[in-house]
Amino acid sequence: MKTADNQTKRFYWLKLKDNFFDREEIQLIESLPNGKEYVLILLKFMMKAINSEGRLVVKDVIPYNPQMLATVTHSNVDTVRSAIDIFIKFGLMSTLDDGTLYMNEVQALLGSETEFAAKKREYRQNQKSNPQLPDKSKTKKDIVPDNVRQENRDKTLENKNIPYNPPSVDLSNNLGIADIWTNLIKSGGYSFSDTEINSIREFAIYKSRFDSVTEQQIKYTLDILSEHKKSYDICRMIKHSIASGYKAVMTPTKDFLINSTSANKPVVVSGRYLSTEYITPETREQKLELRNYLERCYMRELVDPRTGLALTSEQKALFKAHYDFAKSQHISITEYIYQNEVLTGSCLLDQPITGKNSPVIDSVA
Repeated sequence: MKTADNQTKRFYWLKLKDNFFDREEIQLIESLPNGKEYVLILLKFMMKAINSEGRLVVKDVIPYNPQMLATVTHSNVDTVRSAIDIFIKFGLMSTLDDGTLYMNEVQALLGSETEFAAKKREYRQNQKSNPQLPDKSKTKKDIVPDNVRQENRDKTLENKNIPYNPPSVDLSNNLGIADIWTNLIKSGGYSFSDTEINSIREFAIYKSRFDSVTEQQIKYTLDILSEHKKSYDICRMIKHSIASGYKAVMTPTKDFLINSTSANKPVVVSGRYLSTEYITPETREQKLELRNYLERCYMRELVDPRTGLALTSEQKALFKAHYDFAKSQHISITEYIYQNEVLTGSCLLDQPITGKNSPVIDSVA
C-alpha cells in the first residue's frame, strides 16, 4: 500500500511469517463454520489498518463499523460481526476506549519504504540485470591492479564480520521532537510522572528516526499511554517496544501489569484451588477474567487450571470431548467454557460428557 507522509511518499506492507496458517488460533478459527472466510476477513482487516497504526478508521478519522467493513471487504454484515467477536476472543483484535476497532498485530508486522528508496532499489536491480559494457575510454591509470582489488575485497569482508553497534541517542541533536511531545503532555493535562515522561521522550526520539508524525497522532499515542498507565508499567512497555523495533508502543500484555492495587481493581482470592488465578468471580469483569484464564489453560498451555499441572491423557481426552460437543452445537469453546464452568462453578474436568444436553446459549458462529 502507498501513502503520503508530509512531503515523502511511503509504501507499507505486512511481513507475515511462513507459519501464519499453522498458528493454533488461525487453525481453530478455520475449523469453525465459515472459518476460511473469517481468516480472509482477518487479512483484509489487517491490510485496511496498515496506514493508521493498526486502527480501522476511514481517512484516519472515522472509525469503521461492521456495516462499513462488510462493504469494503465484500462480505455479509452478519459474517463480519461474528468475525469481529471471534477475533477479539482470540486476541487478534481489540476495541479502543473510543470504540475504534484495533488490529493487535499490525504494528509488529508492519514494514515500510519511502518512494525514493523504492526507486533507488529498482534502479540497482536494473543495473544488475542489465550490466553496462566496459568503458573503452579508460586509461591505464583507471585500471586497478588485481592485488589491490583483492586487498580491498578482504577489508570489506573483514568489516562485515564486525558486529554492528547502533549509534547512541544524541539528545542535544534530538531535543526538538522530544520537546514537542513534552509540550503536548503539559498542554493536554496528562498526569505522567517524571520517569514516564523521560520514557516517552526516549520513544519520541526513537520514532523520529524512521517516521514523522502529526500532532494528532502524538496526542492519540499519549491518550493510549495515559489509559494504559492505570494498569500497566508503561515505562517497561516503551523500552520493550524500542528493543523489539516496533514503530508504535506495543499492545500491553499481562507481563506488564502493575503488581499493586493502584489500578483500583479488587483483589480476588480463590480459596478453592492452588492456582490463585482460578478466582471466585463476583462481577462481570471478574467472570470474563476467569473465562480467559480457563481458555488459556485448556487451549494453549494444556494445564489443569486448578493446579497449573500438565493435563493427564484422561483429562485431555475429556476436554477434547467437551470441545467436540461444543463444536457439534455450533458453540464457540470460549462461550462454552463461560456457560459451563464460569457460571456453574464446576470445573469441566469434573464434568462427564456422556448424556450432556445442549446448553441454551448463543453461538458466535
